[in-house]
Amino acid sequence: MPFLPFVLLLAWQALSKSASFALGWATAIYFGQVPGRQGRILSVVSLLAAGWVIVIVGFAVPILGGAILEATGVIDDNFDVEVIHYIGLVAAIILTPPVIAASTVYANFHEDRSVGTWARMVPISYPASAMLGASVLQMVVFTPILLFQRWRRKRKLVQVPLVMREGSDDDDLVEALQEALETIGLEGVSAFEAKGPRSWPLRTMGFAAEHLLGAVVRGEPMRLRVDGLEIMAYATNVSILGPKEDAYRVRAALEREFAFHPTYLTWNEDAQKFEDVLQELHRTANGDVDALRAKLDEVQEKIDVASLNTEEWNVLYRLRLQLEHDVARRNSAGD
Repeated sequence: MPFLPFVLLLAWQALSKSASFALGWATAIYFGQVPGRQGRILSVVSLLAAGWVIVIVGFAVPILGGAILEATGVIDDNFDVEVIHYIGLVAAIILTPPVIAASTVYANFHEDRSVGTWARMVPISYPASAMLGASVLQMVVFTPILLFQRWRRKRKLVQVPLVMREGSDDDDLVEALQEALETIGLEGVSAFEAKGPRSWPLRTMGFAAEHLLGAVVRGEPMRLRVDGLEIMAYATNVSILGPKEDAYRVRAALEREFAFHPTYLTWNEDAQKFEDVLQELHRTANGDVDALRAKLDEVQEKIDVASLNTEEWNVLYRLRLQLEHDVARRNSAGD
């Protein structure tokens, strides 16, 4: 069978690409579409964490456990494993979490991008990687079910990626959601803690998001319902499930109203600093539109030369225009 190795190679490539697609889809549904380089690195570390958990559960436990039982005389003969394989297995178990931590530091998920930050993260990277890997594997299990339910009910899923600010919690997020929904006439929103299997990946992911991604995670996953729409909010993402036009309308309202609430709409530390500046200008604006525009021009000059990707620049420019529009409208209303 001269063509068998070639066929097996093609089958392996197809399988690996399918697995990568499934994991990418699952993490996108739960994490949201994190923009730019950070989104790509988040996908990579999610795959690494899931693979690390599989290696430990599927290989390390049986192999090392068998070796221990054989050494203690409980069993007579364990299956043969070369020493080099033991070394590779131990190296993978020990080195993968620090590599994951280094990747998140490199991607600017943390305020201080330094070796010291990475070194402090190494001990917590082991339980955090385990939680992230377990969360991703749960996502892979539940995502096909969610996709089938969405298709059967003819619902559209759209998302708003975010990062909660320091000092904020799930109550602040729910309040911001309710205020945003009221701006488009959706009142009487019921909010309650998310329960059941769908919330399990969110809970395990919360620990990893806080310790690996530097996201502010407090409180519990929350579910909101109103007029046939279902909104799930936690940690780094708000997902909206409902009829197509309604889902997009809600997303637009959230993007508008989250601008000056206790959330960041960008992930990069430099971009978040600009968000802080714009929010402070929004808070202290006194109605002098010309003075505000002069300050905004100064901020814009710094934004334009900052190391930001296209998505982050677009978000900040939209926030700048929204701030200018809000103050001008407030001034007109006062007149």
